[in-house]
Amino acid sequence: MMDLERKVNQVWHQEVRPLVAEAYRCYTTGSARACMVLTWTAVCTDLIHKLYQLAEDEEGEAKAVVQRIDEARQKPDREAVRTMLDVENTILEVAEKLDLVDFVQRRELERLKEDRNLAAHPSLRPLGELFTPSTEYARAHLTAAVDALLIHPPSQGRKAVERFREHVQEVSFVGSPVYLTQTFFDRVKSATRRNIVVFAVKEALLELSSHGALDAGVMSDRYAACVRAFAGRDGVVVQRAIASVVGRLGQQPLERQIRALVRLGDLNAFWEEVDEAMKAQLADYAERIAAIPYQPLTVEETSLLGLVEIPHIRQALPSLEEKFRSLSPDQQASVIAHNRAGPYLSDYVAGILTAAGSWRMAESLARSAVPSCAPHLDVRQLGDILSAWAENYECRTAAAMPELAVRFYSLVPSAVRGDEAWQVFLRRVRELEEPDSPFRYTELEQAIQESSGPMA
Repeated sequence: MMDLERKVNQVWHQEVRPLVAEAYRCYTTGSARACMVLTWTAVCTDLIHKLYQLAEDEEGEAKAVVQRIDEARQKPDREAVRTMLDVENTILEVAEKLDLVDFVQRRELERLKEDRNLAAHPSLRPLGELFTPSTEYARAHLTAAVDALLIHPPSQGRKAVERFREHVQEVSFVGSPVYLTQTFFDRVKSATRRNIVVFAVKEALLELSSHGALDAGVMSDRYAACVRAFAGRDGVVVQRAIASVVGRLGQQPLERQIRALVRLGDLNAFWEEVDEAMKAQLADYAERIAAIPYQPLTVEETSLLGLVEIPHIRQALPSLEEKFRSLSPDQQASVIAHNRAGPYLSDYVAGILTAAGSWRMAESLARSAVPSCAPHLDVRQLGDILSAWAENYECRTAAAMPELAVRFYSLVPSAVRGDEAWQVFLRRVRELEEPDSPFRYTELEQAIQESSGPMA
């Protein structure tokens, strides 16, 4: 009972909500016939409000019905009454055409309408017997109406998927998880939600579409961002969608499989649905990576090696760790720069800076590795990186490094921004540099002072 009461308070339209609340009160007081009459009234009122909104969006079927309603309201005579009766008799058919309900939900609401007629017109029963439904029967009708229609905004099934596709294709697409989940997950019915998630998963894994100047890979990256946002709200729905699509991924070229793994491999729901044949193929590819030191890696190699950050993929593809450790510093920095870095890859940044053998190399390695890892650092990793930075002359005195240090400071988590390691770094570089040196990192000191006050 409490679950139904909670749903009553979630009814979409504010003018319909009192009707539904009154129907619920009738149920709780044992007035089953009144409950069904009010529930049907709420359904009709809700659908009319939704038709008006869809008409404003230039939905032709809705505009035709709204026009008839407007004409009836302007001249409330007997003909207007007949018009409204006709609207009531056909409104569920129109709702199904507009994807506001599916055919199963329409059948549930048709039964409500029939029982409402019996409740409101007892003479319809043979021998004049009264229709005496139980309160639980009335509750079932109210629950069906609430679940199928009343708590949902006027979001049409197929059209909702189309709006989702159009949004992802927009040039201004940002991929905010909050916006994506609120607009295309929370505000649509469960069946439409599943369709949107399956559509997004197909596009993310199979690279099916392109849009104008955007190639299929870029579009799939966008859809992967959507899938990740949806997974944060309901992992089960996403896993089921992945399970329905991942079999087709196994038939794609290896390069496409790797790109799909890079996009969604951080989701346990994805890796759990990958079959053993695909895992074996990916493991074999990882084993065969034979990078030549200081030579650029291929896109596929860089992408696959970047997955070493993800614990469950390290476990499934153990050769990735060995391969990553064997890379030259510039190759490790490239892998970090082109993938989603995290705690694991951050452990390598200090060693990468220590290995810099020239000013240009120091700048290149730092620009690749430091910003990517900065948001994920803990206190230990921060201290190791700043120590390596200060102790390597080529790194400490490269022209771009003081400016990069300020950027580094702005990117680290707030929890480590006030750590003693920053002051230790400044004291150390000033021990190593002459008083008139341009590499005493006064810009970093100023940024620290602006953020947290003067140094002690």
